[in-house]
Amino acid sequence: MPGALKIEVKDAKGGYLATLHTGLPSASPADCNPAAKRPYVVVSSVPIDLPHAEGDSMIPPHVVFRVIQGYKFFGSYGITNLVAGADGQACQLRNLVVGPAGKGNYYFGDMQAVHAFATDEVVAPAKSFDTLDQAAKYVDQSSEFANVQRMLLSLKVNL
Repeated sequence: MPGALKIEVKDAKGGYLATLHTGLPSASPADCNPAAKRPYVVVSSVPIDLPHAEGDSMIPPHVVFRVIQGYKFFGSYGITNLVAGADGQACQLRNLVVGPAGKGNYYFGDMQAVHAFATDEVVAPAKSFDTLDQAAKYVDQSSEFANVQRMLLSLKVNL
């Protein structure tokens, strides 16, 4: 959309942290074969006041860190107002905010969506963990996550 932004955020050493991308077109839910659904867990979820659309499968925006189970637990952080899936099962976890009508969608996170990667797929920038406990420790104890969460929560959107 006109006036859209795409900004990459890096740490002091030049390592990738997140992308802010605005003005994204409407996104329809990805096809999800029920057999392809995998368990997921919301490890952290903090509400954030941002403009957003309301409707089925939507919640008020939250800064989240969620993991989906594959051959490992794959995690991603970002802002979303989309419910990932029913009964703790999903094909992918999207870090996308559906914006108000006519304003476009936006995302701010390490990936626009994370899924249960296959062993031959490139995982980065998704985080991978051997256990859910490791994912919880990343959220509870790492300065990286604390700084990223603070950055995501600082987002202000003026429409």
